[in-house]
Amino acid sequence: MPAIFKIRPRMRTLLSPAVIKIELVGILAWLGALFIDSVSALNVIHLLITLCLLSVWYVHRVIRSFLMWRVMGGLYIFVLSVGFAYVIRSHMELRIFALPLAVIIVLSSAILFITVGDYLLSSVQVWLLMWTHIDIDIYRGQELYLLLFCVSSVSIGFTLSFTYLRNLRSVLLVESEIRTLAETDFLTSLLNRRAFMELFQKLLAEGRYGYFIMLDIDGFKLKNDQYGHDVGDKILCAMANCLKSTPGSYCVGRIGGEEFGVLVLGGDDLVVQEYALRLLGAIRASVAPPHHYTCSAGIARFSATSDMSAVLKCADKNMYRAKHNGKDRVFQDGEQVGALMLPLFAQ
Repeated sequence: MPAIFKIRPRMRTLLSPAVIKIELVGILAWLGALFIDSVSALNVIHLLITLCLLSVWYVHRVIRSFLMWRVMGGLYIFVLSVGFAYVIRSHMELRIFALPLAVIIVLSSAILFITVGDYLLSSVQVWLLMWTHIDIDIYRGQELYLLLFCVSSVSIGFTLSFTYLRNLRSVLLVESEIRTLAETDFLTSLLNRRAFMELFQKLLAEGRYGYFIMLDIDGFKLKNDQYGHDVGDKILCAMANCLKSTPGSYCVGRIGGEEFGVLVLGGDDLVVQEYALRLLGAIRASVAPPHHYTCSAGIARFSATSDMSAVLKCADKNMYRAKHNGKDRVFQDGEQVGALMLPLFAQ
């Protein structure tokens, strides 16, 4: 996933408080416009616009979808502009305020949008709605000044929006890179133990269910001592590549020196067992002799009611059963899973 898409939720989280406050100010200004003239009577249209503004404001405040969050920002400005345009049309003497009102809305909405394109689209929309309500007679012979106000307001708002969003994206991209480094094992580029366990705990909190597979490279210390750390690192990276390239897992991570973890979602024992056997086959063939290696695996089920520590202990217990029963095999519920199709490598 491109980095820019990863930071979008974070951008929305940071912008939301300011956006909600600015929109609330706009609603208060709208209510003030309704009640400032005691002679004018409120009608159904005033009520509908008020309800629409409040509804859009509330939805914008609680919505989780990034796309809908963008849509709500544009919809809010549209409803607010329609409301003020209706008030001006109902009171012709207020047409003198149409120009400054349009400028205020265009400039103040610069922070409401998460993309410059959304802002420009909204600004054009505001000017199209308000332009017909401007008292042109006041500016007779000075029409170029009207165009200057229009272009200047959009240009200033564009500059504010572009600069602010560009700087925000730059900061968040750096933050995202730092977070990725903090959550990634440097050698294998897999999730490190902390990030993997946090994701596992999140799945449990969300009520998900599936399987945790613990894998340990057989005789790794011996190979590391015999052939050197370069070969040991080569084996670890080959193991990581097998984990990443074998389809069927939800997430994988390095949880210890030569220990790795895999999360598989679902409730079918046969599916996870078949995945584990395929994975061990890929691992077995990943490095040519004399540096070839094998791996032992233990499977444990988990559900929303599971304790993560208990699941880890169960998988660890099954994994050691696999080691004590010949290595290069998979155990679940204390019993060996499947049958190996190739002879075991000598350890």
